[in-house]
Amino acid sequence: MFFSKVNMSEWEEIPKYPTCFVCGERNPIGLNMTFFGRGSEVEAEFIAKPEYCGYEGIVHGGIVTAVLDEGMGWTGWMAFGKYYLTMELKVRFRAPVRPNVRYKFKGEMTKHRGKIFFARGSLIDPDGAVVADGEGKYYIVDNI
Repeated sequence: MFFSKVNMSEWEEIPKYPTCFVCGERNPIGLNMTFFGRGSEVEAEFIAKPEYCGYEGIVHGGIVTAVLDEGMGWTGWMAFGKYYLTMELKVRFRAPVRPNVRYKFKGEMTKHRGKIFFARGSLIDPDGAVVADGEGKYYIVDNI
């Protein structure tokens, strides 16, 4: 279900924005996730620390939303090679996300018009169940 060294050879690592909360390597309190793309698809692994919980043992919905937003946004990088800003976001929480569990993010761009693109994404638990999913609308920027 999750990445292996065998199938990762066909995926491209997506550049990180240094100070980003989700992917930035220079953000000491961030998630430091690495996203990989292939065509219009993006995938990543996510393991939340207990510090990201709202209620004990349940990762805060804002953290889950940030992971979905980031992953869906990176689908535009694969097509355009440019950063983006989120215009709209819809998230559905289907089950609690737990700390110290390895989840997989899967997302894809669904369409684009001019400088706007649309994407959908899911966070999947180790058993293959979708624990959260969403849809987003993003604006491509030229100068960030």
